[in-house]
Amino acid sequence: MPHDDKSREARVGQGGRLVRTVKRAAAVALAVVALAAAAVLAPGGPAARASSALTPAITVADGNSVIAVQTSGDGLRFYWNEHGTDTWHGEQVAANGTTFSSPSIAQVGNYVVIAAQGADNSLDLYWQPNGGSGWHMQTVAGSQTSYSGPSIMQDGAGVVIAEQGADNSLDFFWAASVGSRWHPETVAGPRTTFSSPALTVNGASVNIAAEGPGGSLDFYWAANGTPTWTREIVAGPGAIASAPAITANDGSVNVAAILAAGGLGFYWAVNGTAAWHLETLPGLFGIAPGITTDTGGVHVVSAGFGILEDEATSNGTGTWHATYVAGGLFDEVVGPGSPAVTMNDGIENIATIGTDGNLYFWWYRGDGSFAMEVVDTSANL
Repeated sequence: MPHDDKSREARVGQGGRLVRTVKRAAAVALAVVALAAAAVLAPGGPAARASSALTPAITVADGNSVIAVQTSGDGLRFYWNEHGTDTWHGEQVAANGTTFSSPSIAQVGNYVVIAAQGADNSLDLYWQPNGGSGWHMQTVAGSQTSYSGPSIMQDGAGVVIAEQGADNSLDFFWAASVGSRWHPETVAGPRTTFSSPALTVNGASVNIAAEGPGGSLDFYWAANGTPTWTREIVAGPGAIASAPAITANDGSVNVAAILAAGGLGFYWAVNGTAAWHLETLPGLFGIAPGITTDTGGVHVVSAGFGILEDEATSNGTGTWHATYVAGGLFDEVVGPGSPAVTMNDGIENIATIGTDGNLYFWWYRGDGSFAMEVVDTSANL
């Protein structure tokens, strides 16, 4: 594992700009009635497994927002924009019949890297130099090894990936650089992991969150340079009903997930401690959230019943503010897949695929509202 010294990092204080709470349309009132029905999904059930709904991945590379998405024909596409403009460019990374999960995307050095489940439950990596053309492909793990959408990040000069492995195990892979040999590690054995894992690099350690047996929320960490993984139970059985999202910020780690009892939960622990704290966020939620950090805070983005919302908090306050992003009754811009979120030059960026099959991108205007762009239409997806 390309880690250097023993350090466990966790928790986030709370983050993000304070935003005004926006009154929603009448559709929200109708959605409230349905919220209880969403909460009764059994932990570990379909809502917590890799979703068949198309879910994009987003990050920033070479200063531009970049998006990867599995297509309806099980291909893989990549999009990038010229920062500050609404000009989007699309590329086919891999042909139809190659990609069988939602992808994960990151910048590693001068490369854009994308990980996804490949044919016959393999794990595949694609990469391209910033500003380059053509994609390189590498098999990280062979057939019958990959059973979820993976999570990929840069760790120093290297690349790290987490995925749900065979027999509900939790697997981790690292490579010293893009294109070099992959090293596998077993984080947790059979019948331990029941969702796509969420991965973050937290200072000198790697942190992973995943749904455990019976709808528990489990957290794993390993110090850089060691193959030893430590497990913490963030919340016991019956706690969550979605795959989690994770981020590191302000000397802490944050994990967000749909609560089995209803609502959206935000868990945090200070780095170096195993004491986890729960905050329940406002708003309407029905699918797995996305999470990102801002200067001084955190943003959690989720959707429920056609409404897309951003929840923001400033570090140390514990006060959350909900901002309406998009959606409403009969609105097609918010689909059943989870949203993806990142920060670019201090501006929050969100990507989703709508019920109409189009790929949408939102960016925060700075006035309590979001601007929308159509990245691509369903004809290409």
